[in-house]
Amino acid sequence: MAGPPRTEGGVRYRWVVLLVAFLVHATCIALIWQAVPPLKQAMAPDLRTPWQRVVAVYAAISFGLVFTQLPGGALGDKYPVRFVVGLGAVLAGAATVLRFAVPSLAGQLLVSVVAAVGMGLVNPNLIKVVTEWFPSGQLGLGQGILMSGNTLASGLALSLSAGVALGTLGTWQAVFMLYGGLTAAAGLLWLLLVRSPRGEERPRNPDTGAAFTTDERVPLRESLPAVMRSPSTPWAVALSALAFWAILGSLAVLPEFADAHAYAVPEVVLGTPLYLATVGAVGLPVLSDRYSRRLGLNMGIVGLSGGILLTGFAPSLPAFVLGMAVAGLFGGGLNAMFYLLPGELADIEAAHVGTMAGVILSLSQVGAVAASVVGAQVLSVYGVEASAMFVAVPVLAGLALVGRLRLDGRHAGSDREDATAAVDD
Repeated sequence: MAGPPRTEGGVRYRWVVLLVAFLVHATCIALIWQAVPPLKQAMAPDLRTPWQRVVAVYAAISFGLVFTQLPGGALGDKYPVRFVVGLGAVLAGAATVLRFAVPSLAGQLLVSVVAAVGMGLVNPNLIKVVTEWFPSGQLGLGQGILMSGNTLASGLALSLSAGVALGTLGTWQAVFMLYGGLTAAAGLLWLLLVRSPRGEERPRNPDTGAAFTTDERVPLRESLPAVMRSPSTPWAVALSALAFWAILGSLAVLPEFADAHAYAVPEVVLGTPLYLATVGAVGLPVLSDRYSRRLGLNMGIVGLSGGILLTGFAPSLPAFVLGMAVAGLFGGGLNAMFYLLPGELADIEAAHVGTMAGVILSLSQVGAVAASVVGAQVLSVYGVEASAMFVAVPVLAGLALVGRLRLDGRHAGSDREDATAAVDD
């Protein structure tokens, strides 16, 4: 007769952890960031600069994340993730609240960099937390739900910030104060509710049967060289940089894409790609749980590129909305797939998951910075079609990179892991 359920407490509590992670991700990594594109034209007069230059406030967060997510992930490998994530979210929220106090472009850029410090502590370590709590057979579901917080909040930021929120609160400064306050509150909730899994609550390593652990207090001087020696690291970084080029580069100029067409595009529909991204963020990783990680990555690349091109060349409003929907669905799924990589690459040890997440997320932001800034300039000089091609085409090179990754590090044994868990439970 089977004994008492070995992981019953963990099975229940992991969903509490995931819910709070969802809220932190939604506010800290989406709401305070994706509100900048729709608000940049309202910000421009107060900052005494053209809106094309205000795009730099958005890009500055990406630039800051280049340098902060790697050490942020390493700190999560060395210190309790509970405190690293919680304090990072509070810092990012507080910096966003303070946007009202710096009515200049230079001041807004500085605030973006400070917020990026907090975001850099949060983002890679949310990936680590889900990897700690969820077995490989459910990792796509867990990371997909985490990413859906980002996409849903981004959609709300794009569709409501310059309309309902700005109209209700009166100024763009007040909108950022609201969003920053929500982010800090989510960080405090994390500090109150989230803990690391106990030994019996951790997923099992399918190769050894031992509890899967990422919490080894590994210093950066050990974890970073180990990650950089991984054969998969350069290909994972290049692939994610191309994807972020397309995803964040297109979002940065989406309101201007809408304005550039001859037909009117209601502001409320601009959240379409992010709402569909919520579906993709869950659906594509779950599909990869069922079949393979490579299938999820390849589908995301092709769908994202095709959707952006359709948006740029759309001859009518229905085609424009369809393009946004396709780009959002597959872009959200592709973004979520990168959250799977640190825990699924066969040549990354469990103790280095946080550092690997930081490396991928940090270096991939180079693509986001370049596409956000240059994409707006290409749009203003050459038109919407040229800008869409500039943002959408490079990501197709990622199809050649997917085959270079050593994927399914934990997934290969998931059937045995699930069977063992079923017997124990």
